[in-house]
Amino acid sequence: MRKNQNKKGKKTIKERVSLLITLIVFINILIFLPFNIKNMPLLAGYVLTKEDIKSNEEFITEFNYIRDNIKYLYLASSDSDLYDEVEKIENLLNEGITSSVKILISDLTNKFNEISSRNQLELEKQFNEINDEKLEGFFEEELITISNYKGEFETLYNDKKYNEAKNILDILKQYIDENKKLANIRKIDEVYEENSLEDPSIREPKYINGILIVNKEYGLPDTYAPGEDPEAREAFERMKIDAAAEGIYLNAFSTYRSYYTQERLYNNYVYTYGQPSTDTFSARAGFSEHQTGLAFDIGGVDRSLWAQENFKYTEEAKWLKENCYKYGFILRYPEGKEWKTGYMHESWHFRYIGVEHSVNFANSDLTLEEYLGL
Repeated sequence: MRKNQNKKGKKTIKERVSLLITLIVFINILIFLPFNIKNMPLLAGYVLTKEDIKSNEEFITEFNYIRDNIKYLYLASSDSDLYDEVEKIENLLNEGITSSVKILISDLTNKFNEISSRNQLELEKQFNEINDEKLEGFFEEELITISNYKGEFETLYNDKKYNEAKNILDILKQYIDENKKLANIRKIDEVYEENSLEDPSIREPKYINGILIVNKEYGLPDTYAPGEDPEAREAFERMKIDAAAEGIYLNAFSTYRSYYTQERLYNNYVYTYGQPSTDTFSARAGFSEHQTGLAFDIGGVDRSLWAQENFKYTEEAKWLKENCYKYGFILRYPEGKEWKTGYMHESWHFRYIGVEHSVNFANSDLTLEEYLGL
């Protein structure tokens, strides 16, 4: 019984101690809680002040980066005010950073990043297009130059100097375009030299989409002698009448030439001007469009300008270029397309191909080779 009394006593002491501890904790909460609640705004203010200081530094860092790197972007006309925005913010920062300045910097940052991303995507697309270019017939030194340009572009691109990178791409594109023309001329000359040495009697006329094609690649046999094409002549006469109604007077001063007539004419030119020069304006026998009977050399009232370079400045030449397609004719050797046709520009040389085809040449400098996919 005494043991039970001892157990009850120990239990009572434990309960009293536990109650005392709970009471002490509760009193502490009552004492310190008002203090903590009272000082929470102060503590919060302290934290916000630290964040504001950090934010100010970030905004200034962002702005300085944009100011120093904007020169490396290439801007569209709609982005031309970007420099003005930078100058405006820089002036405001002299008076301190405010919430309104932060908003301006945020807007500027978004705009800068948008332009930068656009530059990046455009340059990637242009570079990929250049890489897809076929560089057939290029000399080794030309390929080395292209490789050097590409390396320079990649360095600038990786450094995010997009404006300079774009300039390099523009130079590279122009270099490739110019050398593609030179390579094509070399190819034409090689093929021409080879084909002109073959036996002319074994050649076969070449038709593509119903159009007889004669150039430095495709020739005619020496026996091909159709004379002037009557359909082409009829079309010319209609064109001549319509032109006269507008005060433009046309004359077809040279049309069909036989293989042997062309041979004599070409040899005379070679004797006078040399072969390299002659090959730029006169065809070798078997490779002249005049042998088809479909080529018409057309002049105006001034005979001194027939088959002359200055004919292109006459009203007749202008009228022909603008209207010949309506009658089935095309300007066969357009200006600037020497690299494609192999011949200098001839403002008087027209080829009859029929209206169903010639309408596709309206208001353009398209060549027959390009039209036929050659």
